[in-house]
Amino acid sequence: MIGVIAGFVIGLGLAGLAFWLAGGGLIGLGLGTVCAVLGYVAGSTLLQPERRLGKVVVSALPNGQKAAAAIDDANTMLNRVGMLARQVRDPQVRAEADDFIAATRDLTRYVSTDTSAYATLRHYTNVYGDQTAKLLKSYVDVEQSGAHDQLPVAQRETVEALQVLERAAAGELSRAVSAKTLGIAADSEAIQRLARMDGYAAEDEDRPAVTPGASAEGERKP
Repeated sequence: MIGVIAGFVIGLGLAGLAFWLAGGGLIGLGLGTVCAVLGYVAGSTLLQPERRLGKVVVSALPNGQKAAAAIDDANTMLNRVGMLARQVRDPQVRAEADDFIAATRDLTRYVSTDTSAYATLRHYTNVYGDQTAKLLKSYVDVEQSGAHDQLPVAQRETVEALQVLERAAAGELSRAVSAKTLGIAADSEAIQRLARMDGYAAEDEDRPAVTPGASAEGERKP
């Protein structure tokens, strides 16, 4: 909103200046109009607050722009699925749809904190997004058709598909986080190796080895 107001003010100011410098008339009017448009575009673009993921601006994050685009695509898909889910009458189908949405939001939220996982979210959205919306749209059509004999089959198939989709979302999240877990393991191993080189060892390595029964034998000595 600030960028729009600033663009309008800048455009108006440039238009007045151009009209005055041109001496008025049709030429001044034409130049003023051009300057107004250019000033508005420049002002609204340059003064527009930069997109953030969490508390960090997108441009400062690795793959920030790609991650933001993947998140936007996922949110668009989720809004579409959510609108269809609200039209579902069957409580079990609606509950499964809500679980799918929640699982996908977990994946989306993770990408906002670890932008390197954007490819996983983009793959998930591209592969499952349209299919999920198509599935729910077809189920809603069956419910609204009045063909009650078709509802049991449609309900069963839709629930099974949504359950698979929920597991897929959880699996993609696990896959995305696994890269971070492997990184932690590698960092931990490197730290321990460096510490051993400096003469330090892990806590359990500092303790002397105790053979079974050693304590009991010590107690029997006079």
